[in-house]
Amino acid sequence: MATDTDNARSMTEPMEEGISIKELLHIFRVRFGWVLGCFIIVVALAFVYLYYTVPQYESQVTILVEPIKTSSSIESLMMGSATGTTKIATEVELITSRKNIDHALSTLDFGQYVDSEGISYADPLTGMNYAKAKEKISVGTVKDTNIVRITVTDQNLVFAADFANALATSYDNLLTSIARNSQAAQREFIESQIPVNEELQRTASDALGKFRETTDIIQLSEKSGLLVQKIAYFQMRREPLRLQNQEAISLAQRYSQQLSDYGITGLVSYESLARAAETVRLLAELKTWKTEFTMYESVGLSSTPAGATVSTASPANQTRINTLTSAINQSTKEFQDYVTKRVMEGLSGRDAWADSLSREYAKAISQRFVSDVDLDVLQLMENLYSDELAQLPTLERQLLELQRDVDVYAALGLKLREMLEEVKLVEASVTGNVIMIDPAVMSNPDRPVSPNKLTILAVSVLLGGALGLLLALGLEMLDVSIRDDSQIKRIIGKDIPLLGWLPLLKIDSHEKYPSLVVWNDPQSFEAERYKLVASNMIYGKNRKRKIFSITSASMGEGKSSVVANIATSLAQLGSRILVIDGDLRLPSMERFFNLKHSEVGLVDHIVNDVPLEQCIIQPLSNVPNLHLLPPGKAPLIPPAIFASEEFDSTMEYLRNIYDYIIIDAPPLQFASELLAIAKRVDGLVVAVRAGITTKGALEDLMVSLRTVEVPIVGVVFNGVITSRAGNISKGGRYYSASYAYSYRYGNTGKKKKRSAGRHTTLWTYRKKYKKDLKQREKALRYGTDDPIFAFRSGIEGAFISVAAAAGEASVDGSGPEQGPQKVATPATPPVVERYDEVDIEAFLSDIEADPMAIGRQPSEKQSEDPEKK
Repeated sequence: MATDTDNARSMTEPMEEGISIKELLHIFRVRFGWVLGCFIIVVALAFVYLYYTVPQYESQVTILVEPIKTSSSIESLMMGSATGTTKIATEVELITSRKNIDHALSTLDFGQYVDSEGISYADPLTGMNYAKAKEKISVGTVKDTNIVRITVTDQNLVFAADFANALATSYDNLLTSIARNSQAAQREFIESQIPVNEELQRTASDALGKFRETTDIIQLSEKSGLLVQKIAYFQMRREPLRLQNQEAISLAQRYSQQLSDYGITGLVSYESLARAAETVRLLAELKTWKTEFTMYESVGLSSTPAGATVSTASPANQTRINTLTSAINQSTKEFQDYVTKRVMEGLSGRDAWADSLSREYAKAISQRFVSDVDLDVLQLMENLYSDELAQLPTLERQLLELQRDVDVYAALGLKLREMLEEVKLVEASVTGNVIMIDPAVMSNPDRPVSPNKLTILAVSVLLGGALGLLLALGLEMLDVSIRDDSQIKRIIGKDIPLLGWLPLLKIDSHEKYPSLVVWNDPQSFEAERYKLVASNMIYGKNRKRKIFSITSASMGEGKSSVVANIATSLAQLGSRILVIDGDLRLPSMERFFNLKHSEVGLVDHIVNDVPLEQCIIQPLSNVPNLHLLPPGKAPLIPPAIFASEEFDSTMEYLRNIYDYIIIDAPPLQFASELLAIAKRVDGLVVAVRAGITTKGALEDLMVSLRTVEVPIVGVVFNGVITSRAGNISKGGRYYSASYAYSYRYGNTGKKKKRSAGRHTTLWTYRKKYKKDLKQREKALRYGTDDPIFAFRSGIEGAFISVAAAAGEASVDGSGPEQGPQKVATPATPPVVERYDEVDIEAFLSDIEADPMAIGRQPSEKQSEDPEKK
């Protein structure tokens, strides 16, 4: 038996993966209906959406927003108009606050607005409210500017414009009220402190006058005057700080109450902040810097009527003073940031109005802590000078203290009146913080902003095409059957050729041999396809091969039809052909040629030594060089027949008689003897049925064949359906069939038959396959009355026992004394010695002389062809 190293391939060789552009276009063409259907559905949904969607109109108002001013100083007021762009994130958030939206809605007359269904916006159930209005608002800012654009989108273009303008107006009032509220609180506090200070000043003056009247002190020493002046300076500074501290306490209480009324609870208190370790650390650091700065300040003081200071510090001391000033400012800012962070924890983002009040509350708390530090520092310095002054006479000290009180209250009264006028001026300067640049106008009713028809249609076209392609790829992945030759090549690899494709035949029940197309119409297109496959199988690098086997991955894939037509076509060319029905479980070649079941065959020759001349028959009476070796009696263990040395010697004997031997092998999925047959042939051909053979089954078959290094000749793509246009469709790649021969060598008197594709669809093709498969399974399990399968259960003593396979007894029940057994044992001589010298003419003459071998008549009940149903 010849070996073929060209077809051997390692099991570890990776299979080709991926998909090419050509294959992708092929998938698109084959499943174009699915792609087109998906495309039409998506585009239709887009049209339905555009038809039922209510158009939306957009109106926009452009405003200039100034930050809220809460400072009470004249300097900040004067500098406010000259400053550049300021961050207005907090102010912008107030646009969509509930208070602003509700106020804007309250200014509109909802009775004049209706929706697309004619329902008034004033309807209490379906009308406009805060939640619906907020969804229609979008706010955007121009980068690095204070310009804000408020956009309102609604199905009623009049409402969109009116609501946008109302929002801008209400927003201006909201910001103005916030700014005025802060200035009013400061003014009210200062006004309440002026009468108190005046009363304290009168009391101090009365005490000083009374002291002078009751004492004899005329003048004070210079040192006493200097000490008193310094103490008075610190006391004078301490009093405004005390008022500032009380102002901070008042403001904090006021903001806390407003937040509580607004529903915000859980604010961090002054007491809790004072106990915090970080607060203690930051205040201690600030107090250190302020204490040193105050000491430098007290050294450079000189007595002036107004209590002003004149610096006499050296340049080195002045540098230190500048350093201390910078450190104090940095520490103060760091502490204010820390307090703001603690206060805003858990409150930020609730509402812009609440955020603004919370920040003002944090500022008041920070001011209170800082003023506490200043008071402590001043009290410390005052204590230092008071201790020194305590050494002076008691009367002198009393006089100085009384004078100090009078000066302090006088200076404080003057400062309070200055602050009052300053706050009044700032409060009066508070005007609108919002300037409307471009008011909102009604949109063009013919140009709604939503839906964008062109965009939606363009997206639907792209989406429909993309989904269609994905659907086609998904269906291709879900379809496990083999539909075209590219899938076959991807599985078998580049080293195994595709011998050709064969069309799905239309079965004509009136023909004597329904599926034998090369006999019924030898010049038809279908017959030429079989002849082409036969030529590719025996020519080229396969020229020296004589024994072939044709198999498939599973049952019902047309291998018997391929065997019969290829064998008949080669016999018509003049070659001596022997067909061996190697499917001992479900033989089909006799049924294919419409013959009665033969009582003797391959099994009888191997087991009982029946002469081959009595087993071989001639299926076609007018094709004398085509012979058939049927299986004969069914064996118990079919693999034992092909694994025996008798089978090897028989094949060597027949090799010298016939030009070509073709074995109809069973599918590996149901019969393990395929591997035994494949190891004893020159080449194996695999039949693949379009639309039926699965990729997994073919891969398993190829892996098993490569494992045992079976010489694979090629693959035949069988059962391809042709379309009316003469192209192969349904099964995959489109092949042109227009070149089929239309001439005859003489008048045959037969009408040319057409391929099955004219009247056959893929659905009927698979339906026929399923019916064939059920019939085969029924025959395997229960037997059948069909004469083709009757021999499986009606022939007694036809099975090879296990003992016979081991050489202990013959099939007919005789013991060892009846002669040598038909199953070879180790003592059997070489297989070539079993037969005498081959006499081809005598062998063929014996077959021709057997009247039962030539043109055997069909059974009374004509059996059906496997391709018929």
